[in-house]
Amino acid sequence: MAKITSVHDKFVRQMLSDHQAAVDYFSAALPAHIADKLDFSTLERQSGSYVSKELEKTVSDVVYTCRRKGDTGSVDVSLLLEHKSAPDKHTPIQVGGYLFSGYQQQIKQGRKQLTPIIPILLYHGRQKWEYWTLDRLFDELGDELLGYIPKFDYVYHNLRDLPEEAIRAVGNQFLVSALLLMKYASDKRKLKGLLPEILSIGLAQGSEGQQVGLVIYGFELVELTEEEIKEILDRLSSDIKDKVMSTYDLLIEKGRKEGVEKGIEKGAEQKSYEFVVKLLDAGKFTVAEIANYATVSEDFVKKVHADLAKKKK
Repeated sequence: MAKITSVHDKFVRQMLSDHQAAVDYFSAALPAHIADKLDFSTLERQSGSYVSKELEKTVSDVVYTCRRKGDTGSVDVSLLLEHKSAPDKHTPIQVGGYLFSGYQQQIKQGRKQLTPIIPILLYHGRQKWEYWTLDRLFDELGDELLGYIPKFDYVYHNLRDLPEEAIRAVGNQFLVSALLLMKYASDKRKLKGLLPEILSIGLAQGSEGQQVGLVIYGFELVELTEEEIKEILDRLSSDIKDKVMSTYDLLIEKGRKEGVEKGIEKGAEQKSYEFVVKLLDAGKFTVAEIANYATVSEDFVKKVHADLAKKKK
């Protein structure tokens, strides 16, 4: 999969890399009449990109397969998540490209029976955005022409308009925290006030990898001064404060405000290298998690690991 540069895309992928979080997310996001037909105990993430090589550079797909309840054969359902932080009226074309590319991949894999794909569009932008189907991109088409326009539905999970109470009702507290961060990502002022509470929710129950991801995402969304960080820490319980501080120390060492995102400057690359070394030394994170936190490729992490191994010989 090509490197995903958006901070939101990276967080969504990291959020759903946890199996239980994925189960709880799809259970909450899918309409009840669909969710009730799926056996989430069989949910399995697809390795690699689900789409063709041609779409790899633009797709931020998260794909899981899941069996239908009561199925005795090999038929399952694919759940494809695409997320947007700003309205895009051409999204149906993008989703349609994912769908047909996914079906083409299934044909290439030699499947005798294709797996139905349920696309889910996760939206959390500031602007109002209604559900928009492909036929609405064409002006004044009569019935005789509409029949030639591909027709498909997708699940529209609109965090912007979803009441906060509905998000807080989700049982997985890490997921609650993650979705609240996304819901208010474009409202910096409100998020700054809610950040201590939101972090407390997720950090109380999430795994260490999830906790690191929440803090990194939350601090990236809201640019905080040292004094504001101190105020947030003072409002957290002592155990959660320690978790936030240890993660924040890593962020400082990484030098996120010194051009790491460019990734082409020698100084930025060195800071990324040093940050990866710190995470490897911690011995608590997988290669994929380190690549996500450090905003580097998995190959880069493996290279650093190899370099460290050579130095120890």
